[in-house]
Amino acid sequence: MKRVIGIPGDCLHLRNGIVYRNGVAQNKPFAARPTADNFNPYTDDFPAVPPSTDIGVTASWSVRLSSYLHHGDICVPPNSYFVMGDNRQASFDSRFWGFVPRANILGRPLFVYWSIRIPELPDNAPFSQQAAVARDEFLHFFTRTRWSRTFHPIR
Repeated sequence: MKRVIGIPGDCLHLRNGIVYRNGVAQNKPFAARPTADNFNPYTDDFPAVPPSTDIGVTASWSVRLSSYLHHGDICVPPNSYFVMGDNRQASFDSRFWGFVPRANILGRPLFVYWSIRIPELPDNAPFSQQAAVARDEFLHFFTRTRWSRTFHPIR
């Protein structure tokens, strides 16, 4: 599931993982932020860094992206939406495949059944590091679960 970040007419960019919509920084505490270990110039400073297909950007989006740029922002066209996942460091979203047509939005979620912040690991992390993160997740399960969002209706 993705969150709508930009509606038709909005102009967006990210700097250091923070979304700016129409020039205003969006304070979204639920959204994951980059760290020194997982900063990605393309996704975290979008669209300032040109796309590369080796990171999962579709070929068609790589070609079309520049046609939506205006003064360093990407501007959402009519009948389209720009969407991003809350776990933005590991989310394939509009930064990778482009805008979502209005016709593709069918409904809205009813509720969040469980919301937790989980540390990210690279795919090739050694077993010792994976075990340490699993231990950490177990020990901090109650403090990292976002209880105020769990089992609550989406507004």
